[in-house]
Amino acid sequence: MNYFIYNMVMIKNLLKENIIEVADYTATYLSNKNYGLFLDTLKPILDSKCSFSKLDIIGKRIGYNLKDFPELVVKGFDILIQYNKMGSYVISSQGLTELLPENIDLVMEKSKEYILFGDKWYVCDIIGERSIGKSLVDYFDITLPWIERFLGDESNWIKRTAGVSIHFFNKRVINEKERTLLLLNILEPHIEEKQIDAVKGIGWGLKTIGKYHPDMLTSFLLKQLNMNKKISKILLRKALTYLPVEKREEIVSIV
Repeated sequence: MNYFIYNMVMIKNLLKENIIEVADYTATYLSNKNYGLFLDTLKPILDSKCSFSKLDIIGKRIGYNLKDFPELVVKGFDILIQYNKMGSYVISSQGLTELLPENIDLVMEKSKEYILFGDKWYVCDIIGERSIGKSLVDYFDITLPWIERFLGDESNWIKRTAGVSIHFFNKRVINEKERTLLLLNILEPHIEEKQIDAVKGIGWGLKTIGKYHPDMLTSFLLKQLNMNKKISKILLRKALTYLPVEKREEIVSIV
């Protein structure tokens, strides 16, 4: 395959083995510090409407092939992020997961850097469901302090991403009540958040908790309201999404 002449139709129809082949070539270029070929090989894919599932494969493969060289991986992903396509964030954040858990500080710092650079809601959601969210799923104890730190960050994008990562955890890990309670505990200081982007992320996290742990979320919300916490209507509406009718009515009755 000539990686420099494929068109949008070809990209749409690339098979998994073709995607792996592309990823392996780009990893080789990166390992040889041929940054121009690394980016040029990925540009046609980044410029097209390539599915996230294919982009995820590319990111994971690059990260896996070069996981013993984290600084080189980050150099490559920095280049992709500077190209600033939606796919750049998918590839890079998925690839960062391959550096876990040994390089968690690096992964979290780069994830934050990429979110701030991207400066869009979808960047928060892409990264929140990949490098940060997957870290929370697979390495909860060492990731939790980072989520707490992100919730207290001055950037509303970072706060939003923390909420997205909590959503991702509860979507993937549905039987961990003790860990879910810990997540609710770190969300509690931010329950009165008013900035809309942060509210949407936190609300998304609460919504998914409510889907799998309705009793736990109901108790949590009742406690906040009985303490006269001023919860925004948007956050509360999201949080109530999956709760049974009787539990929603109990909460709404004291708002």
